[in-house]
Amino acid sequence: MEILINLIALIASLGVLVVLGEKLINSALRLARAFGVSPAVIGLTVLAYGTSLPEFVVSSIAAVKQYSDLSVSNVVGSNIYNIAFILGVASIISPLVIKERVFVKRDGLIMLFAAVILCLFAYLGKIGRLSGMVMVVFIAGYTYLIIRHDRGQSNVESDKNLSKIKEAVVVVLLLAGVLISGYFTVDYAVKLARSAGVAEWLIGATIVAAGTSLPETVVSIIAARKGEYAMSIGNIVGSNIFNILWILGFASILHPLTIDFYKIYPDLIFLVVITLLFYAGLCKGRLTKGEGMLYIALYISYIYYLL
Repeated sequence: MEILINLIALIASLGVLVVLGEKLINSALRLARAFGVSPAVIGLTVLAYGTSLPEFVVSSIAAVKQYSDLSVSNVVGSNIYNIAFILGVASIISPLVIKERVFVKRDGLIMLFAAVILCLFAYLGKIGRLSGMVMVVFIAGYTYLIIRHDRGQSNVESDKNLSKIKEAVVVVLLLAGVLISGYFTVDYAVKLARSAGVAEWLIGATIVAAGTSLPETVVSIIAARKGEYAMSIGNIVGSNIFNILWILGFASILHPLTIDFYKIYPDLIFLVVITLLFYAGLCKGRLTKGEGMLYIALYISYIYYLL
């Protein structure tokens, strides 16, 4: 009976998550029109930063409690999942066409830069408070510049018939709904696994690890299905930048993070490799179904390595 109850609750919460994710994409598109910015920028900022809130909370609390390994591994694991699983599934559903060259020239390079910087800090064994402050200031400046540049360069005209405040409030409320329903989806998935007798370490390595990236999963896949490729890809690129520069930067301000390089270097190598593959796809301007299958195969291999 307990298994059946948890299964029904899981399906219900997942259903709510998908419905809210669908509404969030539509509202985000209206918000872009209201402010006169492109869907790509909304994906890079509002959606990317918003869907990364679970990682932000987990890593910040872990830093305060001096669990540096959890802070860093949460970000590394989420960034790998974002590219290898989410983009893999999205491109299998619908090949992703990337028309926005700015993803290559600016945002893709920043994403690569963030991954390399994390490897450097890991090799040095620490992210100190000063380094964290520099990371936070950098991403704040980066966010300001991409919004300013987009409004100056894009041909998107603001829709005067849409209320900026109303559309922003709707997006925030729907984003909160996605995060809350995502939390319950993960919670019931863990309960279902436990009631079915699955080992907790396996739950942690799979369900919980992917759980904090569930909002990105829903948003990016639904956006891709709707043909909003810029928003789908922007959500992943922005999330991966935000996860490293803001989340680990902020966490290290709360408490300096110590990193055991020799413990996590295989994960870091995998992160850099999958990020380079993604960047190559951005340069090519397209992610095909075959590449999506490759991403999924790589992610399965990574999970196998973890287990």
